[in-house]
Amino acid sequence: MAADAELPPLNAIRAFEAAARRGSFVEAARDLHVTHWAIGKQIRILEDWLGVPLFERRTRGVVLTDQGADLLADVSSALSRLTSATGRLRGPASGRRLSGVVRVNVLPSIALRWLLPRLGKFQEAHSGVEVKISTTSRKLRYVGTAFDIGIRTGSEHGSGIQCERLMPDRRLPVCSPMILRDRPVETAHDLQRHVVLHSSTTRAAWQQWFAAAGVPDLKPARVLEFDHVYLQMQAAVDGLGVALGSLPLVEADIAAGRLLCPLAAPELRADDYQLLIAQDRLRDPAIKAFRSWLLTEAAKPLAGVGQPSRPNRARRRSG
Repeated sequence: MAADAELPPLNAIRAFEAAARRGSFVEAARDLHVTHWAIGKQIRILEDWLGVPLFERRTRGVVLTDQGADLLADVSSALSRLTSATGRLRGPASGRRLSGVVRVNVLPSIALRWLLPRLGKFQEAHSGVEVKISTTSRKLRYVGTAFDIGIRTGSEHGSGIQCERLMPDRRLPVCSPMILRDRPVETAHDLQRHVVLHSSTTRAAWQQWFAAAGVPDLKPARVLEFDHVYLQMQAAVDGLGVALGSLPLVEADIAAGRLLCPLAAPELRADDYQLLIAQDRLRDPAIKAFRSWLLTEAAKPLAGVGQPSRPNRARRRSG
C-alpha cells in the first residue's frame, strides 16, 4: 500500500499523454470526450504534483518543456506496455458489454409520446448504458454542455453541434372514435361541427391545414388551446375534440385504437424532427449506439397510419 502513495494521479497522466501527443488541449479533450477546461485542470494537477512545468502555453497550442518531453517518453512506454498486457486478456469487442452515460435533451412532447414508449428496447439491448433524459423547449445552443444528444423540430446550427434529419413531421386531424359516432367526419367541411384543439406553439397549424383542404374560411364549433402539445394530444384521446396530430407522436394511440385519422388528406408537413449531437461526443461508443438506435426507430413505418379510419358504424347507430 505504501507504493500506491507514490503513484501520480492517473487521470492526469492520461490527459498529459493525450495533450502531448496532440500538441493541443482542445484536441486532447476531443480524444478523451471531455472539455478542454478539464484537460487543463488535469495538467495543472500533474504539474503541481511533480513541481515542474510540463508545457509551454502558446497561442496555437502547447509545446512540451524539457521535463515534459522526458516524462512523455516514460509515460508512452508504460501505456504501451499496459495496452499490450490488457489486450492479451481482453475478449473480442463483439463480446464486451457496452457501457457509458448518454444525456438526452428532448422536447417534452417527443419525450412523452415517442421516446419513452420505445426506450425499453434500447435498455434491453444495452443494459450497461445509462440514459438520462431531460426536457426543455429551448434551443440546444442555450443548454450548454448539459447534453450529448438532442431532438428538436427544425434545424439548429451552432458551435460544437452536429445536426441531421431524424424523421419527418407529418400532421393529420386525429380524434377519439367516440366523438365521430354522432358527428362523423367525411370531409373537411364536417369539422365545423367539432371542437378543434391546438397548443400555444401550433396556433397557425389549423389555418394552414384548412387552406390546404380547400376550406380556408371554415369556423369550427369551438377552439380549445393548451400550453403543451402533449396536453393537446391527451385531450384528443379523452374525446375533447379534434387535434392536428404529428403522426410520429400519435402512432401508438392510433395503433391501439385510442385515436384515429378520419381524413387521410391533406397531410400538413411541418419542420422535420432533427437529431443533434455534441461534436466532442461523436466518437463515444454509447453515444454512437444510441444515435444508431434512434435512427433505426425513426425509419420504421408508422404502425396503423396511412389510411383513413372510421369508428364501427353499427356501434355508431346503436349509440
